[in-house]
Amino acid sequence: MLVYRKWTALLVAALSLWLGQVHAEQRPEVADQVVAYMGTQGAKVWTLRIGERAANEALVQIEGVDHDWNMRIQKMQVEKTSRDTRYSTTVDGKKYVVLIIQGSWGGELYLPGEAQPLQVGYSEGLSHQGNAQAFLTDYLATQEAQ
Repeated sequence: MLVYRKWTALLVAALSLWLGQVHAEQRPEVADQVVAYMGTQGAKVWTLRIGERAANEALVQIEGVDHDWNMRIQKMQVEKTSRDTRYSTTVDGKKYVVLIIQGSWGGELYLPGEAQPLQVGYSEGLSHQGNAQAFLTDYLATQEAQ
């Protein structure tokens, strides 16, 4: 009976390890660092590359705004040009540019239904507070809940 319990415990441990590994492999690749911007009136924008660099996609979370998108993490397309970097999504079936970053220090945040953009600037302090894997976990949890 003791041998049976040892083999059962070993089998359960191996199976748990294997299932954990399979679950970990299902997580998409993300950048090592979150890049964050601080805006006027307390707005914060968190960005994180998701997938291969060539996919040009990022997770974007907007915080501290009186808008339906507050705290919602969205996957957006990223388009880099010689002048700026643009983060866009689809709103009402059309491409909608949400965030334009000019250079590496600042830009504008456009929210659907708002008359004027919010100015944002790179925040080293906020960026260091961000945790890429926790950000990904939060995004994946919202995807599973949908």
